[in-house]
Amino acid sequence: FISRMVQLSLRIPTVAPVRAPPVVMFGNSETEARKAGWFPAGYAPRYLTGELAGDVGFDPLCLVELARTRTSIDRSGKWGGVDRKARMVMATPYEARRKVMWMREAEIKHGRLAMVAAAGWPVSELLDGPLSKLFGLPNALADGGRAPSLFNGHLFEGPSGTFVLLVALAIAYLEANTLDNVEGLTPTGYVPGDLGFDPLKLGEKRADMHLAEIKHGRVAMLAVAGFSVQEFIYGPAVV
Repeated sequence: FISRMVQLSLRIPTVAPVRAPPVVMFGNSETEARKAGWFPAGYAPRYLTGELAGDVGFDPLCLVELARTRTSIDRSGKWGGVDRKARMVMATPYEARRKVMWMREAEIKHGRLAMVAAAGWPVSELLDGPLSKLFGLPNALADGGRAPSLFNGHLFEGPSGTFVLLVALAIAYLEANTLDNVEGLTPTGYVPGDLGFDPLKLGEKRADMHLAEIKHGRVAMLAVAGFSVQEFIYGPAVV
């Protein structure tokens, strides 16, 4: 009995092996991959470091490789995701970072426009008719009380066309003044999408506001796409 107790006390407990994170190549170096925030068992691409707000490591098709800056080398190939992933693996950290920053700049700007559109689309369909009658102006809505869009063919007609032209000119002005920042041709420290616009002095909550902006922008882009497809397929206005 005593010898049996000694054997049990000396027995070494077995511990389940812990799976180590995979090691990935990035340029000429090897580093551990970061866990993806959108898929429990997945790992984020090495070029998505998590430093940007809202970065959950989501780029399954490696679309970041499609970024084409003015000073980048054109290494375009077939559309296959494997080819793009291979090119990103061979890219230097500097090249990969520039592509990520370029895509983040595009995402933020599209998200901002989508947030304005997601709010303005239903409001215009609700108020354009009453306001046009009140002020004696022509109705800018398309057939069925729908907001002008590419799908219904009325986006560039009448007041809508003038508004689109003014927006395009404003965007061109902003792009011309921020292109060097996006290209990485100015000193580092530039935050994608930062135009110095902060009238409410929200700088103290900058990190929280960056995360809120990118999340709301992504939802707004989905919403605007849904508005367009819904009206195109079913016909009636969104509201």
